[in-house]
Amino acid sequence: MAPEEARIVEIPDEIAHVFGKRLEDTRMYQAEGSEAASGPWFEAVTEIAGQCVSPGGAPMFVRVSRAAVHKRIKEGRLTAFTYYVTHTSKGLFGKKRTARELPLVYIPVCELKLWANELEERMVRLGKITQEELEGEKPDWHGEFWNWHSKWQEERRQEK
Repeated sequence: MAPEEARIVEIPDEIAHVFGKRLEDTRMYQAEGSEAASGPWFEAVTEIAGQCVSPGGAPMFVRVSRAAVHKRIKEGRLTAFTYYVTHTSKGLFGKKRTARELPLVYIPVCELKLWANELEERMVRLGKITQEELEGEKPDWHGEFWNWHSKWQEERRQEK
């Protein structure tokens, strides 16, 4: 799979309604509906935005707090898709499921990577970190990392 490029997600006006109502002065979309409709909604979100994570997962891509993520969303500088499950339903085994109190919230990974790049460039410009130090902190996702699965499978075969 190709890595997600750093970019701002553009939502064409003609399909914006699929993602819910856009909150004024933000890039936050609020949709609501049944739990069953949340799956197709999420598929539409990832079709246009690519990979997404929750606000709690954002620090995997940009080293900030969850509070900083929410602040950036509220300021209109980060796209967020929210889905409110509005009513109860029956589960697969007939048990009543209550509606969620909190929404499902997803943030595009591509925008988090863009934000991380901005922060890194600013810290280098301010002299807080050097480019060499910054590059030293980034893991080498080439070479040995990609071979872990093959090595693991080979070790398992040898154990049998």
